Amino acid sequence: MDIMRVGKRCRGVMLSLMVLATATIADEMKIMPLGDSITYGDSFADNENPRPESARHAYRNYLYYDLQDAGYEADFVGSVRAGDSVSPPFDPDNEGHPGWTSYRIADHVEDFLNENHADVVLLHAGTNDHSDSIHGIENILGWIDYYEVKAHKKVTVVLAQIINRQENDTSINKFNANLIKMANQRIAAGDDIVMVNMENDAGLNSHDYADLTHPNSSGYNKMASVWFKALIKLGDKPLVDNEVLREYPYTLVNQDSIEHIYVDVENKSVSFLADIPESGIKF
Repeated sequence: MDIMRVGKRCRGVMLSLMVLATATIADEMKIMPLGDSITYGDSFADNENPRPESARHAYRNYLYYDLQDAGYEADFVGSVRAGDSVSPPFDPDNEGHPGWTSYRIADHVEDFLNENHADVVLLHAGTNDHSDSIHGIENILGWIDYYEVKAHKKVTVVLAQIINRQENDTSINKFNANLIKMANQRIAAGDDIVMVNMENDAGLNSHDYADLTHPNSSGYNKMASVWFKALIKLGDKPLVDNEVLREYPYTLVNQDSIEHIYVDVENKSVSFLADIPESGIKF
């Protein structure tokens, strides 16, 4: 994989950074399914009569089949194995953690990536947060940014507007609306995020749920189709575009301290104005 150097200017200070270039999904892309029980393959029925881990598959097996059928090599990665007994067999590695909030996932995501580098993270999280706040997702994205800079590796995040419940939950509607605003701001600043509207584009109806929260097989199959379409679009071009700035100031300065970001595509630089609280320093 080729490596190119680009520069970032921070009010006159040039920082050198590494950008990994030109890998496509056809090169056996490492994909990390990341989230909670909807990624792992849990349901409320498992609380009283738990199925073995080898039977849990969620959307992951259907996505794997879709990728295989389309001729793409996919290596699912993660510290959790679930779905070993599913037929036809598929790659069961993932980072699905039943009951985890987005905040708890954020506490571990750097470790997940250090243990298993992923070229693409499929992020569906927030169902367990019970509010319309997206700060936990922001934290996850921030730690992924930090990992990229520290490890000199590139990660594309396919970020889902999460599915709603069998009976519509307005807090999820608000969560997803806030998620779009936050993600668009980060994308505009150069963050490598691809949004998918899992809430609406998956087309889940009341018959696609195993309980009030978790999809059944037909629901997971519909979710897989949304992920698949996003991954195929990534496969049509290099996952790292040398003409687009991929570094962003959140990895250097707390997001709350940044007043404005200036992207100069022609000169391949990013400048930002930051105000450090209680110090009087701006740079």
